[in-house]
Amino acid sequence: MHVVPLSGPTGAEVLVWAASAEFSRGVPEQIPDPLPLLSARDVLAALRAAGCHGTAWFKIVSDGTTEPLAECPDPHACYGTARLDLGEVRFTVAGQVEGDDGVEPEALIEAISFRKPNTAAVLAAAGALAVSGGPQLVFDDSADSLFVIWPGESAESLLAQWPW
Repeated sequence: MHVVPLSGPTGAEVLVWAASAEFSRGVPEQIPDPLPLLSARDVLAALRAAGCHGTAWFKIVSDGTTEPLAECPDPHACYGTARLDLGEVRFTVAGQVEGDDGVEPEALIEAISFRKPNTAAVLAAAGALAVSGGPQLVFDDSADSLFVIWPGESAESLLAQWPW
């Protein structure tokens, strides 16, 4: 699964994409004005605020003040339950080619990808990211469902509409 800011790099294509998707929720008629991307530090803080944990597939260049992504305390207990396990988490850094370079705490994050997540955790994470990063677009690898979470919407209120 993937989470990107609605007003980010994919903004213009979202309206066309939504028209052909099997399912879409919260996609506006017009893409909102771009907001600044969140830093890696801000993204990690939002994931912590949501109570999420996972396995980081990135390395934060330590500055001594940025807390890392919390690891899953018990993967066997999390698997198949409603715990907030994001699985394997990868950041796409704006302007950085993928590689094993570390991620600076102030690096701007243009996308977050999750491999084998508890989907309720992705909903909680996207809701927390929307608080400071504006509306967030969630989709899976098939890209046939689009779900936008707007600031002020709670994960609990969206569960009945959540397609995953």
